[in-house]
Amino acid sequence: MPLCCALRWPAARGVGRRRCTLGAALLAMLVLLWLGVEGPELVRLPREASRPAGTNISVRPDAVLEPEQLEGGDDGEAMRTVWCAPTQTQAPPLQPPEPRFRAFLRHRHCRYFPLRSDHPNKCGGRVRLLLAIKSSPEHGERRAAVRRTWGQELAGSGSGSDAAVVRTVFLLGRGAAEEGPGGEALRLRLEQEDRAHGDLLRWDFADTFYNLTLKAVNFLRWFQHRCPGVEFVFQGDDDVFVHPANLLEFLRSRQGDPGLPQLFVGDVILRAWPIRNRHSKYYIPPELFNQPYPPYAGGGGILMAAPLVRRLLSASEYLPLFPIDDVFLGMCLKRLGVVPQAHPGFRTFGIHRTRTNPMNQDPCFYRKLLMVHQLGPPALISMWEAVHSEELHCAQTVSFL
Repeated sequence: MPLCCALRWPAARGVGRRRCTLGAALLAMLVLLWLGVEGPELVRLPREASRPAGTNISVRPDAVLEPEQLEGGDDGEAMRTVWCAPTQTQAPPLQPPEPRFRAFLRHRHCRYFPLRSDHPNKCGGRVRLLLAIKSSPEHGERRAAVRRTWGQELAGSGSGSDAAVVRTVFLLGRGAAEEGPGGEALRLRLEQEDRAHGDLLRWDFADTFYNLTLKAVNFLRWFQHRCPGVEFVFQGDDDVFVHPANLLEFLRSRQGDPGLPQLFVGDVILRAWPIRNRHSKYYIPPELFNQPYPPYAGGGGILMAAPLVRRLLSASEYLPLFPIDDVFLGMCLKRLGVVPQAHPGFRTFGIHRTRTNPMNQDPCFYRKLLMVHQLGPPALISMWEAVHSEELHCAQTVSFL
């Protein structure tokens, strides 16, 4: 008998018993809802702990860090610590048969990792747009091409750090080649590159496809600590063409829009289901996720308002990590009640989905767009020079802004 019936209606029958049972059920639901919004608990790995297997990270023997330091502030210790949930929660009742997904599930309770290379002052002053570019340690040629083209840092019309308009960082994990026979040479090249350009954020986890979500949440946390003066963030891959002037013009056109602080815009994908083809790198077994994905923007390039970026960090800590980073961000948006906005100037799959279509090689289209995926270093440099050539004359008058 429900407790309320036992205490108040010892002989409750019929309608009274049904009302009592309904009241008890509602009380239980309220308790469960209260428990469901309990804040996530993260703990620092103990000093003597071994590194989580399969994550390729090192546990640093730092001083004890108070949990509230996770929430913000310019704290270097927070950036040199591995943080894991004390238990592996929300594991699916049925384990997927593939070893790589079993390994992912074993270790996804660890989400914050030490920074091997940090630039605390990168976002100093007023920054209109931060370019956060997902790269890999071995992709030095791609980074060089990006710096030569759309990744150039731009200053405003004024002087001093407060006039900054565009800043650039590259997001890296630890490359597999760093552990091989030539690992020392790669590490030296990365250190020299970072000394020359001062734009590499290198975390101490394996730089793999499934760890792109780790790269996303660790960047969100770095942004929370380091970038109080940034207004907007473009996050994209190192093999895309981006037109920063068009991004800035698009943002100017949205000034005064009350929804601007919740801006999340890109090439939005709706009503997608997990891919079940085991040969696809986007394959997700049904044991891991067996429902439609929420609306999400293709990870090749997205534009976000800084207030929303900060809210995404909080939302991400209530969700278990998911192997596909752009889908995971869609899950975070769903939790926040934010709908990603589709924009025709973002072309995750090229200007035309048929790769041989002449539109994919026409600089007049690139001149009007905001982001196009995918171009290798030589093609990127060539297209950038063509788009900005004074000799380029375009008949098209269409605008994507």
